[in-house]
Amino acid sequence: MLTILLPDMQQKEKKIPAKLLCIEELIIYLTKLNDNIMVYVTKIYRNPENGTKIYEMSNGISYTKNANGEWFII
Repeated sequence: MLTILLPDMQQKEKKIPAKLLCIEELIIYLTKLNDNIMVYVTKIYRNPENGTKIYEMSNGISYTKNANGEWFII
C-alpha cells in the first residue's frame, strides 16, 4: 500500500490499495474517500519519459501506474 495525503480539511493519511486494477476502480475508490462526491478524470496524457498514461483527476491530483501495476501520485 502507498501512503498519500489527500487535499481535505483534515489532511488524513489515506492508502491506495494495491488491488485496484484499472482507472474505473481507482475512481470508485477515490469517490468513496471523497464522501461519495464523484471524482472523475479531467485529462489523460502520456508521460514523455516512459509512455505511461497519466490521469489528471477532478480532485486536483494526477495518478499513474508503476511497472508493478500499482497506482501512485505524480
